[in-house]
Amino acid sequence: MKKLFLVITISVFCLMLLCSCNSNNDVMASVNGVNILKSDYEMRLKSNEIMRELMTEDINESEISGEEKEAQLKQIDEYFITDKDAIMDSLIETAFINSKYNYISHEQAKSEMEKQILSLDTYSDEYPQVAQNGEIIDEYIKRMGLTKEEYIEIAADSYASYVNKQKAKEEFSEGKEFSDDDIEKQFDSYIKQEIDKTIVVYYK
Repeated sequence: MKKLFLVITISVFCLMLLCSCNSNNDVMASVNGVNILKSDYEMRLKSNEIMRELMTEDINESEISGEEKEAQLKQIDEYFITDKDAIMDSLIETAFINSKYNYISHEQAKSEMEKQILSLDTYSDEYPQVAQNGEIIDEYIKRMGLTKEEYIEIAADSYASYVNKQKAKEEFSEGKEFSDDDIEKQFDSYIKQEIDKTIVVYYK
């Protein structure tokens, strides 16, 4: 399972893709003034489909078998969602958190993403797993039709959203005695309740 989690950790920043493509002004929903565009939805769907393909190929080509293989394939299906309603719920959650929390600037996030890419290049010769992760990222960029520079820009916005969510979770759990699993459940429940109190305007 370590391999899967490592790849997901490196890749997660490109998977949220909220507000990453502003050429399409077709607004599907608005949360506290943060718009969710049709292009956001289409980008997330395409990203999840491609990452599901890549991760499934990686698992099928590995030496993993039996129950462990089935568990990892199931995790991939659950993580890289393609259901429209589930994607919209995820985009709404990200938009809501971004509207409430702003812990990191785009430039700071971009700098962090550049470091991530550099570390893949730096350690690929020394660590086969890092090299393999780099190959997956390169193939993802190719299948998405992006340049590495475009990927870094998109990943920067996604990383900022990731940091916002982690900081929001830390703020929520401060002073509370929760196990790690309980924190996740309680935070998810809290965010859903807060979103229910928020006016989400749907345009499509």
